[in-house]
Amino acid sequence: MSISLNTDQYHLMTKLNITTSRMHDYADRSVDEIIDAEAENGNTLAKDYGRKLFGNPDELIETFQLADPTNKYNIINQMSAEQREKVLELLDSEDMVIGLNFFTQEKLAQMLGKVSVAESASVALEAFPLSQIIAMMPEEELEGFFMSSEIPKEAFTAQLRNLDPELLIQMTEGITGQAADQSDASKLIAQIMALPDKQFKETMAALDPEIQQNIAFQMASEDKNVLLSFSGQSFNDMVSGLQKPDMVKSMIALDADSLQRMTKQLPEDLFSIVATQVDTRQFAQLLIDRCPELLEKFTSMANASTTH
Repeated sequence: MSISLNTDQYHLMTKLNITTSRMHDYADRSVDEIIDAEAENGNTLAKDYGRKLFGNPDELIETFQLADPTNKYNIINQMSAEQREKVLELLDSEDMVIGLNFFTQEKLAQMLGKVSVAESASVALEAFPLSQIIAMMPEEELEGFFMSSEIPKEAFTAQLRNLDPELLIQMTEGITGQAADQSDASKLIAQIMALPDKQFKETMAALDPEIQQNIAFQMASEDKNVLLSFSGQSFNDMVSGLQKPDMVKSMIALDADSLQRMTKQLPEDLFSIVATQVDTRQFAQLLIDRCPELLEKFTSMANASTTH
């Protein structure tokens, strides 16, 4: 398949000092052929320009109108897998997120299931306020949170101080089986904290879900890393319940590496559409540095059609 590009005839005429009448003689010639013909006719500008075109991104952009998405698309569609990888590395996260719209919601959920818990939590935080995330957390997840070996019981001390004194009394009396000293909250907390780790965690895991939510929310407000004690699936389920546009929008919180892995799963033609968003100057430099054979190919096949 040949590469069809819209090139800037006026720019080429100016750079090579070609008259309009002579340019008409080149109507069916490629850019490469025009440069060669002019060089053979003694046009020193053509000799210099041929070298400059292959080494100057600004000249490449101007002559081959690389800002035109159609031109970018046609070039990217001819790239090898390795070259396409290099284009992918130049894309911004925002560009790749736009490409996620090409996937079905089921596929998006499947890909989310393969990212880290930290990324899943970040995506959920992009979609919902923290309070809503905790409110939507399943009871078994909350129980697992308080049983987690990753959170030392000392981390709960400050949160116990925020509990209603009546609840502290109930917890203490339930543990000891004796009437609690209702005048000193510190003593009540000390009795609870003195429990062996396993019994302490079981006590916390048995709290009313609303109280568990309050504690978890306060802890996560102070340190978002606390959310890593929940499962990634719990966050993904929340996000997957959104309408697809909102789900896609929240995925801006994914790491660039994850977005690249997802974008690579697009069919080639859809990948090329997404990749046309690449920065034009970076794209031109990539063609010069990493795609010399492709650059030569589309230079010899490009049509010098009038764009001005």
